[in-house]
Amino acid sequence: MLRAKSVFDNSFTRVLNIHDLYRHLVHEQHFQSEFLSDMLRSEIVYIISAFDKFIHDIVKDGILETYNSLRVPTPAFNNFPINLSQMDSIVNPMPTISPIDILENIIIENHKHLSFQDPDKISQALSLVWLENHKWQKIADHLSMNQNALKIELKNIVIRRNQIVHEADIDLFTNDIQVINESDVSNSVNFIKSLSDAIYNLIRLP
Repeated sequence: MLRAKSVFDNSFTRVLNIHDLYRHLVHEQHFQSEFLSDMLRSEIVYIISAFDKFIHDIVKDGILETYNSLRVPTPAFNNFPINLSQMDSIVNPMPTISPIDILENIIIENHKHLSFQDPDKISQALSLVWLENHKWQKIADHLSMNQNALKIELKNIVIRRNQIVHEADIDLFTNDIQVINESDVSNSVNFIKSLSDAIYNLIRLP
């Protein structure tokens, strides 16, 4: 799972670079912040995209670790859907591709249409690799947060991301673009980073 975490951390650094450029242009070059507000919006979009990919990647890696007998299989893992053709390709692989590579491709194919941003969807995904009945409580404890507050914070950031992506961040009632605040964006980005770190630390192999 270290690879998945490294990919996320690289994406997080890209977001920080955008924010550093925004701060330089606004606070040192004295550009009007409203002309650069889309840079802040891009941070919200990118960090949620990175988080979504992170969940995809750690679940994929966890399934492969379970297949290699490095993890205890979970009930969700045991019910992971594989059709007969896919099973045959794993049992009787071509000489040029290993069974683990075939399984990795199957996981990608099965999950590529899914979005792992909602707390319930994330919990379902983690069930494939994590034998923990109270996942969000465990994550909240790790972050010294209230479980409900943690979920609400994540949902609110995702809602704002969806407003930016699907509604051009325009208020549906007034048709005015919504105000976006630099400190709020920083808090959101750092929150997603802390959440990703917590999930990784809780489910990674020793």
